[in-house]
Amino acid sequence: MSEHGIIDQKVGLIGATVLIIGNVIGVSAFVLPGPLAGDAGPGIIFALLLALIPLTFGILMSLQLGSAIPVAGGSYVYASRLVGPFWGFLLPWITIPGVWAGMLFIGLGFAEYAGFVADNISAVPAIPDLWLIYGLLIPFIVLNVLGIKMVAIVQFVMVSIIVVGMLAFILPGAFIVDTNNYTPLFPEGTGPAIVAVVSLYFPLRGFRLVVELGEEMENPAKNIPRVLGLSAAVSLSLLVGLVVVLVGSANYEALGGMDAAVAEVSLQNFPTALTALVLMAAAMGALTSINMTYTAYSRLLMRAGRDDIIPGAIARIHDRYDSPYVAVLLLGVPPLLVAPISPGTVTLSVALSLTILFGLAVAGVALWNLPKVFPDRYEYSLYKLPPWLLKLTAAGAVVSAAILWVLVSTQIPVMVGVLAGWMLLGYLFYRARIAYFEKRGVDLESRMKRLHENEQV
Repeated sequence: MSEHGIIDQKVGLIGATVLIIGNVIGVSAFVLPGPLAGDAGPGIIFALLLALIPLTFGILMSLQLGSAIPVAGGSYVYASRLVGPFWGFLLPWITIPGVWAGMLFIGLGFAEYAGFVADNISAVPAIPDLWLIYGLLIPFIVLNVLGIKMVAIVQFVMVSIIVVGMLAFILPGAFIVDTNNYTPLFPEGTGPAIVAVVSLYFPLRGFRLVVELGEEMENPAKNIPRVLGLSAAVSLSLLVGLVVVLVGSANYEALGGMDAAVAEVSLQNFPTALTALVLMAAAMGALTSINMTYTAYSRLLMRAGRDDIIPGAIARIHDRYDSPYVAVLLLGVPPLLVAPISPGTVTLSVALSLTILFGLAVAGVALWNLPKVFPDRYEYSLYKLPPWLLKLTAAGAVVSAAILWVLVSTQIPVMVGVLAGWMLLGYLFYRARIAYFEKRGVDLESRMKRLHENEQV
């Protein structure tokens, strides 16, 4: 660890790319399409394409902001320095329960596929879901404490298995697609499709997490765009292919009633060996999702802790492993405590997606302000969006995120109300934190507006 408490471990282009691929194509790719198709019908394909709109804005923002200010916990830095201190605070504040929901979602998805194996292979004993969730989450808490280089090595192996397993479903599945299964497009109206758009944004948010790695990447200004391009090409091709083939291979009502729908369709139509590859890919998807979520969001909390707007202890770096171990534990331990009473997978994925969309809107404002607040950083970015595209991207991100929030409020108003209440509570905490330091002669808001020496040029 450096003398300034900054992480010294670095991950290269390939390592960062597999980290992102593994986070995008996680267990959600295997868990969400079945129940979402059961509710929304074949319109889930249209919903996935709509989810790509805010994703495109997010990738362009990550390209520009990551090139201009490459720093670990980048989304917090962009919000606090380019929008305002309170908005910077809100990102880690709303991220914490969102990540807890995401961890539970991944754990439940893993348990669903493990249950499928136990139901269809007599030699495999049934294991209680709660034990499976604990057995999944705890090892990756430990792994992320051990540091990002170890995380990247493990991720490379798991992503390789995921790619092989998805191709084992997509390629033979293309030959059994029945186009009649693609109609009617919206059997229950557009309401369920709206929820599907937001729910499917959950895996796609993985691309924007590249900016949270920032200073932990080798040559971040140059490699962030490369990582985005490579990971998008692989991830989106596989994800769209899987959904299109799955919906075309079975009636949407049947998919809605299946546990582990991808594996079930594979078992009904393909040799057992191919289904085994699919199951391995789903299992690895759970592992990679957890792996990268701990990695990226712990950096966001670490960066906020450096400014003391959340307790500074959260920013502590392990003396031996150069990892933000306190932030990892804050994200990892609470889901273990509430796992026995967690809600369903779709509800959890929507909760996390809404928090991510909130961050997308804030990042849009940050991008708009970049040329004005830090003109040199914008002017000398290795990858520079032209002014017209920068403004279009910024406005598109804010508008698309706002529209999805409003639409979800018409379908799941209670969840939107809970998140709004959490943000109000966050405002009270923020004001108390500012007042606490003011009494000690420290102006936190001024600190949250400056770029420090640990933010690389």
